[in-house]
Amino acid sequence: MSKIQPGSGYGFTSGGYGFTLNVDTPFNDDTTERTFLVASISGDKVSVSPGTINRYIPKIGTTFIDAATPPTITVTGPGYVLAKATYEVNTFFPRTATIVYETGSTVPADTNTDSYYPLARVNEVSVGGTTTLTLNVLSTGNLIVNRLKAGNNIATWWWSPL
Repeated sequence: MSKIQPGSGYGFTSGGYGFTLNVDTPFNDDTTERTFLVASISGDKVSVSPGTINRYIPKIGTTFIDAATPPTITVTGPGYVLAKATYEVNTFFPRTATIVYETGSTVPADTNTDSYYPLARVNEVSVGGTTTLTLNVLSTGNLIVNRLKAGNNIATWWWSPL
């Protein structure tokens, strides 16, 4: 009786004289099935494709970014589209993440309770009297974030794209 079942990317056959295992394509290389955090802009609306932060789907406002009607952020000028992680008591990895927009030329500094990771930079481009908002994507991929705070020291945050 066969204990190995054929699956995606490999085949298995067995008979009275032994068995064969075909692993010509052991992994699916089709990246269309994967989801990544990637910001995009249309006019003054920024959306972020579904992805994860610490394996949780982030929100824009109160709506998860993988909603049937994806939420958007209205941008008003130069700034950053950021992944924001918020500290939660008694958890090692933050489980709450949001996508936010902050105006200005710098990413907000991390605090003991919040940390920011830049996904994209919003720029203004003026050509012939017309100003257009553009997006410079700084990061693509799912993210992992961790926080360490010891005693009265300021918390240290680590972000890593997957």
